[in-house]
Amino acid sequence: MNYLRRSSIRATFAGMGMMFLAFLLAIPVAHAAEVMRITFIRHGESTANAANVADSSVPGPVLTEKGRQQARDIVNVLGDNNYDAIYASTMVRTQLTAAPMAEYLGLPIQVVPGLQEIEAGIYEGTPESDAVKGYLQAPLKWLQGDLDARIPGSVNGREFDARMDGAIQTMYDNGDRNVAAFSHGGAIMFWVFLNAENADPMWLMTNPLRNTGYVVVEGNPEDGWRVVHWNGTEIGPETPFHVEVLRQVRTLSRQLNAAAEQVTDAFATRDPAAIATAINRSIADASFSVTKFNRAIGAEVIDRVNKAFPKSENELRENVSSDIEDVKTAASDIVKTAADDVQGAGDTATQQVSAAATGMRTVTKTRPAATDLSDGNKAAPGLKKAATESGDKVRAAVENARDRVSSSVRSIRDAVKKASDRVEAKDKAEKRHTAPKNAA
Repeated sequence: MNYLRRSSIRATFAGMGMMFLAFLLAIPVAHAAEVMRITFIRHGESTANAANVADSSVPGPVLTEKGRQQARDIVNVLGDNNYDAIYASTMVRTQLTAAPMAEYLGLPIQVVPGLQEIEAGIYEGTPESDAVKGYLQAPLKWLQGDLDARIPGSVNGREFDARMDGAIQTMYDNGDRNVAAFSHGGAIMFWVFLNAENADPMWLMTNPLRNTGYVVVEGNPEDGWRVVHWNGTEIGPETPFHVEVLRQVRTLSRQLNAAAEQVTDAFATRDPAAIATAINRSIADASFSVTKFNRAIGAEVIDRVNKAFPKSENELRENVSSDIEDVKTAASDIVKTAADDVQGAGDTATQQVSAAATGMRTVTKTRPAATDLSDGNKAAPGLKKAATESGDKVRAAVENARDRVSSSVRSIRDAVKKASDRVEAKDKAEKRHTAPKNAA
């Protein structure tokens, strides 16, 4: 048991070491781009659910108060996975469920056709409790290989599978690799059973998706999919730690690049107001991205350390918790410092761009209309130079923020190693205490 525990902990901080090495060697983010993780989340309770009525209409019913609370609660469970995109079906109940998550992560809700519930056809408005005898008769046949079975007045298995595949292909083609997809119980479960190689249709009976239940799959549209998490239960071997962290590194890199591109695009407009706005927005986005990264890594480390230690070792667990709290405090300081650095660069950039723009406007006002463009073009290089210098400073500050993230990860790695050393020492002490006195 002690050997297994030590191996688990070694694997955890060894994975951290690999991730840190990835930072130092600047491993391309695209290295793991082929693997996509989708967290499917069923919507919260709708008024139709509460009334026990099958409703597959669009936009469909809204959430009950219970459903709105469920939407808030799921953020506490999944929010620190730091998704790089949030998708929802065309039905309003999924969009309302996604709203708290979108607010927490500062991401837009992208509505994608294809994620909607399986159309009920002639069973629209019938009791949900009677679904097995009506609405679900054809879908259950799909699981037996009869994809041509059709819900009367609705789709067959091939049509349903194709529209879900189309939605997932859209997400994949967008470049997103760690997404939250808010969908519907029937759509999620039957697509997973039809497409994930290790999915067990018996889960439909033993552990069906309730409101805000979730399923996590990994793979891609070409190679197929596997379930890694079903409704609160891990399925199969745990994903290696370095894979989880590289997923977060990829998300962070995309977010920081997007922040920098805002400024670059604004420079092209040569509009001082647009440039200043883009700089300020870029500052906020970059700082928030670093915060989310640290939050996600901290949550992952705590989860894995908690799994590594048996529940009975309360004192050791408290020591580990103390170490992690120290790291979280340090990470918080790092984020604040990084944000201050970027903010300072942004303030300087805004001042330089504004000064150059003022000079350009002065020249424009004092010249006849016939020469405005000519002299404006003479003044524009000043703006261009200021914009270029400003952009360089903002980009340097963003790079500095990434360096601070690297330092934060090193601190987390050291904390876990420290905890591992405690386990080693405790095990050795136990062995000395229990060893026979006459042992050679």
